[in-house]
Amino acid sequence: MIRHFTAKHGAAVNQGNIHMDRKRELDGALVNMVVKDSQPFSIVDDCGFKELVALLDPRYTLPSRRVLKEMVVKRYEEEKMKAKAVLQKVEAVSLTADMWTSINMDAYLAVTCHYVDDSAKLATVLLGVLPFPETHTAVNITAAMRSLMEEWGTEGKVTSIVTDAGANMVAS
Repeated sequence: MIRHFTAKHGAAVNQGNIHMDRKRELDGALVNMVVKDSQPFSIVDDCGFKELVALLDPRYTLPSRRVLKEMVVKRYEEEKMKAKAVLQKVEAVSLTADMWTSINMDAYLAVTCHYVDDSAKLATVLLGVLPFPETHTAVNITAAMRSLMEEWGTEGKVTSIVTDAGANMVAS
């Protein structure tokens, strides 16, 4: 029966127990790969990827797309909490804002936070990339940026804001 499952289902067969620490390590590496390389969650369904993983460690069972997505969201929340904790300790930040429109005519606003860390090195955190269906007025842009500053706890720490110098970035 195992030969049948191996022949028909490849990596889907777990040929022995994998230690939980090793599973966590491999799951973490998978999440890193998906995030760093902008891979789709569906990579866990790709035949070639399954074959590679089975060759590397036949005991490892790939998570489903849904579970992989949950792992990525969990990692995002963990990293966001760490970044917020760091920003709470910083005295001053500078923000950059950029607006653009996708090829599908969807507008976005990206806000990045820059600061000097404890070791006197410049550090950067992306506060958010927001869909921006509203009119691109200074009032609407300011409201979106204020919302991000409140969420990240930087509102009293901003020393400068740099924009793409569009005419809509100037309040009338």
